[in-house]
Amino acid sequence: MSSFLLKFNVLLLLLLCATAASAQPRRAWVWQNPVPQGGAIYAIRFASDGAHGWAVGADGAILHTVSGGFNWEWQASPSRTALYGLFVRDRRSAVIVGARGVVLVTDDGGNRWKQVRSGVSDHLYAVAFAPDGRHGWAVGTYGCIIATSDGGRSWHRQASGVNARLWNVAFADEKRGVVVGDRGLVLVTEDGGSTWSPRSVETAVALTGVAFVGKQKVIACGASGTILRSSDGGKTWQKVESYVKAGLVSVFFRDERRGWIVGDDGIVLSTGNGGEWWLPVSVKTEPRLLTVYFSDDRTGWAAGDGGLILRTDDGGIEWRRLTDGVRDDLTDIFFIDDARGWAVGARGKILFTDSGGRSWTVRPSGTNARLNAVHFVNERRGWAVGDKGTVLRTADGGLIWQKVLVETDQDLLGVHFIDENRGWIVGARGTIMHSSDGGATWRFQRSNTLAWLEAVWFVDEKTGVAVGSGGAILRTTDGGATWNFLDLKAREWLYAVAFADARRGYIVGARGLILRTDDGGATWRDLESGVGVNLFAIAVADRDHASAVGDQGFVLQTRDGGVTWRLVPNVGSARLYAVAFRGDAKLWVAGSNGSILKRADALETIKIPRPKLPPVLRGAKSEPADALSIDDIPRAVPSDARKP
Repeated sequence: MSSFLLKFNVLLLLLLCATAASAQPRRAWVWQNPVPQGGAIYAIRFASDGAHGWAVGADGAILHTVSGGFNWEWQASPSRTALYGLFVRDRRSAVIVGARGVVLVTDDGGNRWKQVRSGVSDHLYAVAFAPDGRHGWAVGTYGCIIATSDGGRSWHRQASGVNARLWNVAFADEKRGVVVGDRGLVLVTEDGGSTWSPRSVETAVALTGVAFVGKQKVIACGASGTILRSSDGGKTWQKVESYVKAGLVSVFFRDERRGWIVGDDGIVLSTGNGGEWWLPVSVKTEPRLLTVYFSDDRTGWAAGDGGLILRTDDGGIEWRRLTDGVRDDLTDIFFIDDARGWAVGARGKILFTDSGGRSWTVRPSGTNARLNAVHFVNERRGWAVGDKGTVLRTADGGLIWQKVLVETDQDLLGVHFIDENRGWIVGARGTIMHSSDGGATWRFQRSNTLAWLEAVWFVDEKTGVAVGSGGAILRTTDGGATWNFLDLKAREWLYAVAFADARRGYIVGARGLILRTDDGGATWRDLESGVGVNLFAIAVADRDHASAVGDQGFVLQTRDGGVTWRLVPNVGSARLYAVAFRGDAKLWVAGSNGSILKRADALETIKIPRPKLPPVLRGAKSEPADALSIDDIPRAVPSDARKP
């Protein structure tokens, strides 16, 4: 299949996902970690009472709180596109804008969000309203500006005169407004947007935030620590020294004196004199903050990547987390039954659930090494392997993990046991090891390859398959005493292998490659997945039912042994490294930023368009990147619950 057709199929699939999602407001997936969700939060706003508020973000996420952010609930969205801008009029009324020209409104506290026609298909990045709450504007790609005079129920386009990306908008009243965008672009209007005039500024960086400070003063912020200040409604601008180099994303002013700016590296700037000078404060572990809002001089919220939402009660000096937020990547997930499961990942992370994933508990691993795979043979005995020769085993369901010394410092990537005693580990540079005493001791087996071996699976004590880089497929029929290389002319990186029984198994790899065997791994044939993204993991419920996951949040499912693959929609955009599948809606996926999601129901999947070309055996490995951990940001608690 040509690269053009692969890309075309991916784009077509994304379009199909968006179409199906718009027609289906129900949540097909439930976030289990981090909670309440792990997608980026692009905007957060509150009503004047400081208790009722919303946060919106990636993949159509709408979160609502009536407790000042201490508790959040999902609200059904008629759109699954990214939501970027938010305006809250009061505790019942709000307006959201997002990708593909989406505009959502509610007048009942978000019990029902209605999508209204915007008249544009551009991505809308920000929305602002005049103090009257009726006149509003939204801005986005290709110089798009739309306006409303009825509180957001109807919109019309305004001529900006530019074709650049517009990042933000602010209005002092229904006449005077400022828009900022790429390459230092500033547009000013004094007639409600009937005409927009460009203004010169001393910067060429992207300006992403803007706010009015009273009637005439305006503050804008952007990349490379840029802060600009205007005293004449945006006609002329002067640079203000920020003393930081991080990208500044969002600015908010509570009144003519008090203001805050947030951005990359967890930076928070505050001012008490209208923006003439700024005091920096850094949030621990330096998360990327994308939005900020204050309901009074002391109480404020900031949010950003990984679903992180923070709260301050001292004007922005100290910040505490309201949500779990970004976590270390999870690289593998395993369920022994419908209730008990384990997930492992970066920095020695081990999570355990006995509730089907409704709640996860961190279990101490005793290591900081990345853990790449986990496997259990029953509810008590399990093993995990990771980088730099890390091997862990447990005999009590993962309550205590014991580190096993092995004679290698190679990264270990896959582990599989057929009973409590006999198991195999594979890893970098052709590493294969075998244990016959429950993982207490390990001995090397000769692989005759230097390939990175990603996964291993044994169907019995004799027959096993290992897969890895460069299309490597190794098979043994004598318990690993000898391994034979199968040459299928596949050169893609193979990431995972799983068997349903002694004869039928599946392999997944780079660029959507899926292989199937019906003779215990002796021969393999190419199955056409219909996608071109990397597939990192596969799990089987029985011979004919399997699920595979990979880049861009793709989840594929087959019900006919891989003859056809269908897309499971509405997962999100997080890279998925692991999958556990026990049939029907018993499907868990895990991946970047500690994401764990469970299928909420058995909604219909989307058929993948079939290419006209015949399937062919079709990389370099894409390593999971470490995410920031926010374990050292304390959790916020309501004031009446704090200990003296």
